[in-house]
Amino acid sequence: MLSLYTAFFHKLKFKLPCSNLKFSSSQEARKTHNKFIYKLNDNIKPNIKYNYANFSSQKDYSELFKINLLRSKFGPYLAGLIEGDGTIAVHEPNRSAATQKYNPKFIIVFKKADLPLANYLQNITKCGKVLIKPDRGYVLWQIQDIISVYTLIYIINGFMRTPKIEALNKAIVWLNDYKINARNIDKLLENGNPRINLIINKISLLEIKPLDQSPLETNAWLAGFTDADGNFSINIHKRTNKNSTRVQLYYRLEINQNYHKLDLNGNTVSFFPIISKIGLFLGVTVYSRSRIIKDKIYYSFTVMSYNKSSNSIVYNYFNKYPLLSSKFLDFKDWAFILKLQNTNKLTTSYLDNAIQIRSDFNKTRTTFVWDHLKFNCYETCFSE
Repeated sequence: MLSLYTAFFHKLKFKLPCSNLKFSSSQEARKTHNKFIYKLNDNIKPNIKYNYANFSSQKDYSELFKINLLRSKFGPYLAGLIEGDGTIAVHEPNRSAATQKYNPKFIIVFKKADLPLANYLQNITKCGKVLIKPDRGYVLWQIQDIISVYTLIYIINGFMRTPKIEALNKAIVWLNDYKINARNIDKLLENGNPRINLIINKISLLEIKPLDQSPLETNAWLAGFTDADGNFSINIHKRTNKNSTRVQLYYRLEINQNYHKLDLNGNTVSFFPIISKIGLFLGVTVYSRSRIIKDKIYYSFTVMSYNKSSNSIVYNYFNKYPLLSSKFLDFKDWAFILKLQNTNKLTTSYLDNAIQIRSDFNKTRTTFVWDHLKFNCYETCFSE
């Protein structure tokens, strides 16, 4: 929060509208919150509801148009990426006074080789900054200023499919409380505060939306989630009791059930519903396993395509909704071998291709070409 907000809070005694309410279900909490927001939108912006910004010029309108295109074309992908490798941090209101307060923020982790993707996403959204951690082998895309956090939430809101939606909803409540309280504080000042005015004029009250229950094949959410937690493999091994070699292709997605956040009612949440939906989409079984590491038990769920039918579904989906990380290169190599498999009955006819590709594939990859960031099905919404 702004220091100005902290200074005036006790003087105003302005009660936060939704933060401390208790509900019998997350759905009830969402509906109650949204009814409150609808009324406030009528009072604060009688002529413009649920818009990204109160535009008054051609430039403002252009920004609104572009951000809505970004949401419609890129929202599902970003939601999937954040739900896989991202963290949505929100200060808990019930923490001790000694705990340092902070604005909501997003932190998305990329492996070092995917720095071009991190820069690309930062550039098209104009949100946050990219931090390179050379000694740790990864890159961070960090978004923490209020306008950027609002923008990213606006883009992904309604496309979330996992328990991380609860953190998103808490961030929405925080932003709505901020706008309401900052506006009331600003009214106490004789000439207003330029910094507060800049922020509250750039953000609108947000609606809390439910999980996206649309079919997986209808948007790019799984592409973003796979860029975070999926992988493609080409296995080459000798057949048992046969003097021949077999090439097997897999697509694998593993979700660790270690999300410790609770829902709005304090209940534990699980990733099993979404991994089950992915399994049904691919026509494969969901596997679960547990591991003990330093006296702690870790659970995970895994789906894996391995046969002609499921690999065909994988192939068709990622051709329609392409990956954007370096896994795009792994997929194209994987798909090349899949095509050879489907058109040649003898493994020997494509075995050399598979062996050659595996030498520069996944963790052993040293060749990176990023043309797919310049020419992809999402790019049209950012052209000038």
